[in-house]
Amino acid sequence: MQKINKFNQYLLEKYPTVWNTKIVWMLLAGIVIHILFFIIGYVSHADPSSLQKQEVKDDYFRDGMIFIHLIISVLMIVGWLIMMLKNNAFKNFYPSSKEKLFLQFVQYFVILFVSTTFYFSYMAGFKMFIKNRYPDRQMSEYVEVINRANAFLSQNPEYYTLDNRTFPQFYDIYCETDINKIDRSQKYFVYYNRVYQYNTLYAKTVYQKDRYGNFLFPANEDRKRLAYSKNNANSLTYYFKKDVVDLSPYINTTGFTYYNFSVVFYENDLQEQLHLSPEEMYGDDHDHVIEEHYKKKKFEINRLTTELLNRKNPAEIGKLLARFLDISKKFGIRNNLDAKGWLKTVYQPDDFKVRYFIKKYKPEQGEEYDLNKMPLDEEGNYVYTETVADSAAAVVDGTVVNDSVQIRNFNPDIEKQLSPEKYFKNNMTDYYYYTDDLSSLLKNVDLIKSTDFFSENIHVYIWIAFFLATVIFNFRITGLKPLLFSMISAGVLLLAVVLISVLFSASFGRNNLEFFISYFGLAIGLIILLGPVVMMKRLGKLVASLFINISVNAFVLFLLLIFFIIHLHQLESCKSVNVMSYECKTIITTLEFNLSYMILVGGFVFLYLYTSVLQRWKAMPE
Repeated sequence: MQKINKFNQYLLEKYPTVWNTKIVWMLLAGIVIHILFFIIGYVSHADPSSLQKQEVKDDYFRDGMIFIHLIISVLMIVGWLIMMLKNNAFKNFYPSSKEKLFLQFVQYFVILFVSTTFYFSYMAGFKMFIKNRYPDRQMSEYVEVINRANAFLSQNPEYYTLDNRTFPQFYDIYCETDINKIDRSQKYFVYYNRVYQYNTLYAKTVYQKDRYGNFLFPANEDRKRLAYSKNNANSLTYYFKKDVVDLSPYINTTGFTYYNFSVVFYENDLQEQLHLSPEEMYGDDHDHVIEEHYKKKKFEINRLTTELLNRKNPAEIGKLLARFLDISKKFGIRNNLDAKGWLKTVYQPDDFKVRYFIKKYKPEQGEEYDLNKMPLDEEGNYVYTETVADSAAAVVDGTVVNDSVQIRNFNPDIEKQLSPEKYFKNNMTDYYYYTDDLSSLLKNVDLIKSTDFFSENIHVYIWIAFFLATVIFNFRITGLKPLLFSMISAGVLLLAVVLISVLFSASFGRNNLEFFISYFGLAIGLIILLGPVVMMKRLGKLVASLFINISVNAFVLFLLLIFFIIHLHQLESCKSVNVMSYECKTIITTLEFNLSYMILVGGFVFLYLYTSVLQRWKAMPE
């Protein structure tokens, strides 16, 4: 205690401003609490099950840490104000230069910023834990195993239909599933109420648009032969069916088979971004690049699965399944699978048909399993995932035929056959595996690693600290009475602007309302800013204090208004030559969040220059 008193005495004698603001002790207390929040963030998701839900990056707000944050921040700020307000050198006419006044404001800002930004320490600890617990190289290996083993989970029958096949000769072949577009004179395949026909394609790219902004359809082309189209940056490519291809040598069954599986369970975004150039990542053809990349990934999954099945090595398949279950155990995924039992349901070397299915969740006792039911997480909340409307009436990339009259022309024996939904229900096992939990964990790990929590949220905390600092600064300079009167005056001015704007809108319409409000606000702002500068003595000390309080608190808003007026003029100029206003670039859309930093710097510069006005105001007689 004696050392603390000596240190305080030293600050009082050498650095009175620092002693008065208590910044040293506030920073020390703030650093200790930041370290505490960092530790809490680091251990908060040590249990992998805590990552098996949607958007874990919002857990800080969802799990109540934000309330602890607010309580600590309020207690720190209130305690600091009680200690600091005991002494007010400026109010008691203690000699103070403009530099010292400005330095006081800067210290207020720093103290408030440190006392309100515990969120960043928590998320920094959380992010460090995720990077240490789930390193990129290891996760890439895990994702590769998961994608390969997912082929044998057989939870959704629609992943094993013919239209999913991409290997070996299916990559650039289009699978037609619309019964109305099937050429019955050519080779086609039928499974119950589904029809498949494979076609080669040729492409035609169009660059011209009609007056409505839609791309023109290629001349001399039959719309019935159109397979699909792809939008590029400045063009539209149409793909037309050319010739029917007989792929019978590669198709041993038209039903559900592991040979058809090509679904990518998870794409490791952090790993894949390393292989994309900046032009590919952020260029106009980004969607096309991603689509082609995903198509290649599906082909690779189907190739690896097909080659594994063709080797007919149960030990190799069992090793893959065991490795998958080891990863699942490490991630805490709920399941009742065992490698040997699972292998028995999969290994059917004659044709590798999907003969058994695995549940996506464990039904309650007496509950009938529903593929489309949203499973519950451990907290009893629904896990929202993509669902299939009907296990017999939905496919991944194609269309299902439900017209019984039409389908009999393709499959006369349909009445004697077992429908896909009944086949799925009759062959359901008691095994279950929570794949949605695994998907959520993988997504959350990558999300936490890739999210820049500082840049996304820093502006909120900067401006909270800045405006609180201006209020405290005004209170220290002018006192409580002028500060309260200035707040009331600002509210009255705002109400007056709103009423006058409504009157203008009623009288002249809404066409130029934004310009009117902006320039009216600009005029009021200039009067308030220039009043104390050019005519302080005429205003009197009380009125001048109102102008000063509003100026200090609202100058950054005045700067924002100027940028907004420039934005309006740029937008108006752009609209005169371009009907599509969303394509117009303005100063605000160009600067984006950098505008926040520019206005912040402008606010600090203004306060430094305005301190001379504050000194002149203080020198006025009461």
